Amino acid sequence: MVSDLAVDVEIRVLPTVRDRDGLALSSRNAHLSADERERALALHRALEANDPTLLDGLAVDYFETADFEPRVRVAAVRVGKTRLIDNVILEIPCQASAWLGPTEEGDRS
Repeated sequence: MVSDLAVDVEIRVLPTVRDRDGLALSSRNAHLSADERERALALHRALEANDPTLLDGLAVDYFETADFEPRVRVAAVRVGKTRLIDNVILEIPCQASAWLGPTEEGDRS
């Protein structure tokens, strides 16, 4: 859309900031009980595995692949009364590799 409308902005693809357990950082996490937080961890695991069955027991609003650039898998679930959203990048564009930095195995290039 940015290129279609010739908008003078730079879009940066950056990884989601996550807590040590994998849950995406969000102010909404404060609304989760300890049990709900544990159940919420299934969201990222399901996205990484492309397996919505891992969300068993959660109310799923959507779980799909968005044909953006880059392509991403996106999902929204309700854990108790809290709605959580998350995504994983499926294809890292070449220009994004410099923004993401080195991996544990070494350089992304």
